[in-house]
Amino acid sequence: MTLDDFQAVIASKVDGAWNLHEVLADYPLDFFVALSSVAGVIGNRGQAAYAAANVFLDGFMEYRRSLGLPGTSIDLTAVRDVGYLAEVDIKRQQEVLKNIGTDGMDEAEVLALLAAAITGDIADSCSGQFIVGLELSTLDHFWAQDAKFSVLYETAKAAHGSGTAGGSGPSAPLNVLLANAGSKEEALHICYEALAVKLAQVLVISLEDMDPSITVASLGLDSLVAIEIRNWIAREANANVQVLELLSSGSLMALAEIILNKSQV
Repeated sequence: MTLDDFQAVIASKVDGAWNLHEVLADYPLDFFVALSSVAGVIGNRGQAAYAAANVFLDGFMEYRRSLGLPGTSIDLTAVRDVGYLAEVDIKRQQEVLKNIGTDGMDEAEVLALLAAAITGDIADSCSGQFIVGLELSTLDHFWAQDAKFSVLYETAKAAHGSGTAGGSGPSAPLNVLLANAGSKEEALHICYEALAVKLAQVLVISLEDMDPSITVASLGLDSLVAIEIRNWIAREANANVQVLELLSSGSLMALAEIILNKSQV
């Protein structure tokens, strides 16, 4: 993404909110409502600029409140029956909803939230920011194990158990599973599964998006994440894999094979 691309996406929300703030500075407003997005809270792969614009709206409404001015943000999830989702085919609708990890909402719910923002109910009950769509019907949403959602995650884990897809990884320590594997092929499969779960957790992506053929480079690991993965490999598989070796290993399955070959289990 170029700087021009980034600015083109954020301009309407950032410049628009600031211009309204400036133009209306001398008017005693009863309400000032920003339609933000849950993407600014959970992130959204492929839409970093859009997520950033909504983070700005949430922060800017807090700034207004700090000045004693009205400011409410509503972080909407995907709306099913109007706008973009209503105009695309069902396959695209399902893809968007799955990516966010929610069933979405409808227009009536949006209007109800707007009414609550105008009357001040949101400011009284949610400190001026209302977030929609943080549902954990399963534990495999890409954002579920983000540390800031730990309370939601632990609550959902207690309600659903830890056996849902992507929830808890291997049922025993990796080194134990590798030691008890009946063949090299089984050990390789065990190693790959554990690696995929770990990477999904660290990168906050869905386990379903992991594939043996995906290259490590395509996941965009930075040096800190790479060090965390290296340390996890050393601890769990008793294998010494260097960061450079990890980043240049090729596919995830190839990395799993390197780990297995170096493992001293």
